[in-house]
Amino acid sequence: MMNQHSAALILPYYGRLPNYFPLWLKTAGFNRNFTFMIFSDENFSGYNIPPNVHVNYMTFEEIKTRISKHLDFNFVLDRPYKLCDYRPLYGLIFQDYLEGYDFWGHCDPDIIWGNMGKFITDYLLNRFDKLYRRGHLVLYRNSEKARTFALNKLPGWNVSYRDIFRTGLSMHFDELALIENLFSKYADGGGGIMTEL
Repeated sequence: MMNQHSAALILPYYGRLPNYFPLWLKTAGFNRNFTFMIFSDENFSGYNIPPNVHVNYMTFEEIKTRISKHLDFNFVLDRPYKLCDYRPLYGLIFQDYLEGYDFWGHCDPDIIWGNMGKFITDYLLNRFDKLYRRGHLVLYRNSEKARTFALNKLPGWNVSYRDIFRTGLSMHFDELALIENLFSKYADGGGGIMTEL
């Protein structure tokens, strides 16, 4: 079970919340060892928000302003779904919210959570610097290297973060093999990546 580490999962959400969102909240609330950070301009007053779910009011434009502080070129972010490509930068974009956490990560709003502590254990968090590879749930060790690893060019690859962020197309950057290779080269503190249970 996980009890020695703290982890924050980041979820920016813009648009109408799905009708099953109360179930997402309820199951997130059962996982008290994790903090879920929602960034949105929606009204959450009608929802029962568990103590470990933090709703932060932030407009889509404010998110874009936060991103612009870390990129020295014109990037494309014209619709909320494109935020998925920026997930590897969440540790940097939301760094001021992550102080004191051992891990940060991202998740999707359409997951019904089970007992995460049975699968994300102290043993794994002591051993690995990154857990999982699919965008619906990924954890990174909260280090400077893990916050900035995606902002590097990988030798031998014809595509980089600049290409991903300059197109309006959804490139699934958070799930590409490029991310795994970038993390291994620039952020791995020796623990490596756990991709399978």
